[in-house]
Amino acid sequence: MKKYLIIGERCQDIFVYGKSNRLSPEAPIPIFVPINEVRTLGMAMNVYNNLKAMCSSSKNKINYIVSRALSVKTRFVDDKTNHYFLRVDSLEKYDRIQFSEKRLKQIREADCIIISDYNKGFLHEEDILMIRKTNQKAWIFLDTKKIVTKKMLDAVNFLKMNLNEWKNNMQNENFKKFVFTKRHAKIIVTLGDEGAMYNGELYETKEVVKTLDVSGAGDTFLAGLAFSFINIGDIKKSIDIANIYACDVVKKRGVSCI
Repeated sequence: MKKYLIIGERCQDIFVYGKSNRLSPEAPIPIFVPINEVRTLGMAMNVYNNLKAMCSSSKNKINYIVSRALSVKTRFVDDKTNHYFLRVDSLEKYDRIQFSEKRLKQIREADCIIISDYNKGFLHEEDILMIRKTNQKAWIFLDTKKIVTKKMLDAVNFLKMNLNEWKNNMQNENFKKFVFTKRHAKIIVTLGDEGAMYNGELYETKEVVKTLDVSGAGDTFLAGLAFSFINIGDIKKSIDIANIYACDVVKKRGVSCI
């Protein structure tokens, strides 16, 4: 039995599906008429839900340490086309993680730790280093919105980022100084429908899919990457499998699980 631990912020994703048949007489904007509403937990909890689905037929144990704060992302979406009219974010203040003895025990016992850091204040760089210090043996997968430092990259086994995050980091001179060393083999860059880049190689998606909604696809990729690697021990094959999982969820509405 493998023990997984997910650490990070959480949010609530709300999708309000409706229609619009006319413009407002007060201003040139569409009048939106709600039809139905779907609510799911997102961010680190979306990673958890995807990993839980992947582990459904196994005896693996999954724990999580997530923020108490819960921001809300509300999207207003056309019911027929899935076209987004508007997204409204209600931002909460995220308290910094506290390492209680119970949480330290969870970290020490984990075989795989997935850090989903949306850079909302719950996790500081020192906290990521603390997680590694507490457990020297676990495989740690990091997905972060922070500018990555050498210490952060050294503390984890693999770093997942999307193309925009990669470009933002490459604008930082300190990142460019150390990234093209052996540490480069830790970084996986997701490229949307093109697949992912790892260690100079492109891992293309095997299936051409009609993308309906990309919300949460990065969380699915992260969960699939970690789950596959822990079970097969091959990062290249794990990237291919994670691509398959991500392709599955973008065919669905909203923040979806496999």
